[in-house]
Amino acid sequence: MELRTERAAVTAAEPCGSILQEQGIELDHVLPDYYPDVCKLVKCFVKPTVLNESLNGDKLSYELRAEVRILYCSENSNILQCVTQTLLFSRTADLPAGEQVSVEILPSVDYINCRAVSRRRLDVRGAVTVRIRTCPTRTQEVLSDVSGRGIQMRRIPVQFPSRTVRAVQSIVLAEDLEIGSAQPALLHVVRCEARAVDLCGKLVQEKLMVQGNLRLQILYACERDGDGSLEPMTFTLPFSQILDVEGLDENDDCRLSCDTVSCDLKPAAEPNGDIRALRCEAELRVRCIAVRTASEQLVCDAFSTEHPCTCRTVELLTAGAPAAVSEMQVISAKLPCADEALDCVYDAWCDVRNLTSETGDAEIVLSGMLCWNVLVREAGGMPRLLEKEEPFEHRFAPGAVSRDDLLQITARAENCAYTLSGAEEVSLKAELRMEGTLTHCTKTTVLSGLEVQSESEHPRDYALKLYYGKAGEPVWDIAKRCHTSVDAVIEENDLTSDTLTESGMLLIPIIT
Repeated sequence: MELRTERAAVTAAEPCGSILQEQGIELDHVLPDYYPDVCKLVKCFVKPTVLNESLNGDKLSYELRAEVRILYCSENSNILQCVTQTLLFSRTADLPAGEQVSVEILPSVDYINCRAVSRRRLDVRGAVTVRIRTCPTRTQEVLSDVSGRGIQMRRIPVQFPSRTVRAVQSIVLAEDLEIGSAQPALLHVVRCEARAVDLCGKLVQEKLMVQGNLRLQILYACERDGDGSLEPMTFTLPFSQILDVEGLDENDDCRLSCDTVSCDLKPAAEPNGDIRALRCEAELRVRCIAVRTASEQLVCDAFSTEHPCTCRTVELLTAGAPAAVSEMQVISAKLPCADEALDCVYDAWCDVRNLTSETGDAEIVLSGMLCWNVLVREAGGMPRLLEKEEPFEHRFAPGAVSRDDLLQITARAENCAYTLSGAEEVSLKAELRMEGTLTHCTKTTVLSGLEVQSESEHPRDYALKLYYGKAGEPVWDIAKRCHTSVDAVIEENDLTSDTLTESGMLLIPIIT
């Protein structure tokens, strides 16, 4: 009988890589005429955001937006002033070779410094580190079935992503935000944090309906009792969008994420000059990754009972369906202020920087830096920012994990609560939420080819031979060594499994 082979195309993953790029931040800013002179710098922040990205072969292009926000006080005033400036950068990166490469771009602040060159001129210097995580894949043809020429084969099930579709959709929100009559009128916005929450998707007539809420946490400067003050506000803006994901069905595993690209707040003054409304214009980018998995029986080993043969093998790294990961840890800190008595706390928040993950044989370790920030009012009425950085580590075991598994996770601190302990210390507590996906990856060695030396034959000068087998030895290894079939060995020796349960002599029949 002639040798017949069947092949299957399997999507295999290449090792993930990481590309680091640094973008310098340089800003020489002259205050507009309507801003007061600088007397005391409080803090400078920079918020980096990726506006868009595009792939062209092995070339990645993206646009980076850096929003610089400078807080300061003027002379003889306790009103916290805020200067904002937006910088745009276009960058490119060379990606590793691969038939398909998924890219994750994560910008983070390296450092930022600000100094007053004069009362009207500010000099800002800093750097943003952009981490580009790449996960290339390739299509590998392997053997799924072999017959003829006395071939004996061993097959194993292999799961792999048969189809991966990515879709990106921008959502533009425009909403008027009202300030209640019980609150003081707004002078200007000092801090705004916009984040998508409660994100969910539902398949409706082959379209993906995405719904969620944009949560705005705003801190604005105002006057209260004839002195400068700060007031917090929280708004929730619902949004929905239909994503056109080609060929999406119920069998696909969908991952949704949403980034806030921009959030601009424009004051709207009343006829008397008071500002009691803000026009919010926000842009969100919703991403969907739909993965459909398949399973194939692939040949992992083969031999011929008639002829010598040579097997060509290939190692596959295959991924299953991504599983959701969600962890929560309560974090706390104490920020002292020994040189000046504190009157009150305006706002407190915590940022997570330099998040790294390590997947071991039994657990996952997340580590990074917690950056605590507390805006306070000193006893003399002057606003002040207290800061503290400290490392954190979180360990958890989401079932069986290996170093080959792919972890994509983000961490954020929310629900930050504060207590003013006396007049010299602030106690903080927040919830550190870590969410993402874990994709189990498996390394498997299978056959990519098989060559039978049909001009040669195994010796057939006996019909039965004796073999001493050891407990735990696979029957497959015995049959392969003796050029016979597994079924023949099991039947001849009345074995109950394909692995020897005890040592002893076996009768090895030679099949023809």
